[in-house]
Amino acid sequence: MINCIIVDDDPVSVKLIRHYISNTEGLNLVEEFSNPITATNFIRKNSATTGLIFLDVEMPEMSGLEILESIEDLPPVILITDKEKYAVQAFEHRVIHFLVKPVEYSKFLKAMERVFKLQEPEAGATNDYIFIKENSLLSKVPHENIRYCEALGDYVKIHVFDKTHVVNSTMKNIEDKLRSNRQFMRVHRSFIINLNYLENIESESAIVSGKVIPIGNKYRQELQSRLNII
Repeated sequence: MINCIIVDDDPVSVKLIRHYISNTEGLNLVEEFSNPITATNFIRKNSATTGLIFLDVEMPEMSGLEILESIEDLPPVILITDKEKYAVQAFEHRVIHFLVKPVEYSKFLKAMERVFKLQEPEAGATNDYIFIKENSLLSKVPHENIRYCEALGDYVKIHVFDKTHVVNSTMKNIEDKLRSNRQFMRVHRSFIINLNYLENIESESAIVSGKVIPIGNKYRQELQSRLNII
């Protein structure tokens, strides 16, 4: 089930998208926002549990494009607008799909097909390793060898058994690369852990392979739901 939010100051458009969501299996509408600033604050606090954003472009106080630029770890976005001229800017921000108002249900479903496809690994795809590029060398690293990933400015440190790889990447990109393996989880804006190496948890931190790792407030509930707690 994909948790969705709508950010749009057009009540007619909101009503239509709400109706489409309720009639599409696999989607769950969590919140609706007509105020983009309120929506931005919500997204920042709940990005880990928000699976999809239906985002209008032209809104008072803050445009949809400004929201895209202001949030670092943005969940998948479908941009909705009555002007096709925003299409190029939309895809520059890696928006999943672009819908023009009034949105037809057939086009909505086409966008959802793309969303659902991104949620699952491709059939027959190999998802148990990644290749890490360091200078001119490509190193194959099995998922099972990765203990945790740590943000370091414009770089990410990938900690494996016997060494640490430093790559020029974002945490969001690393998270996307590891998404097919349920053993990996973002627990803090600066840390992704392999749950197989999780040793213990306290209220605000966890021990992973002897390393104390902070747990962000917005990730705590999901982390607990992923564990076999008795």
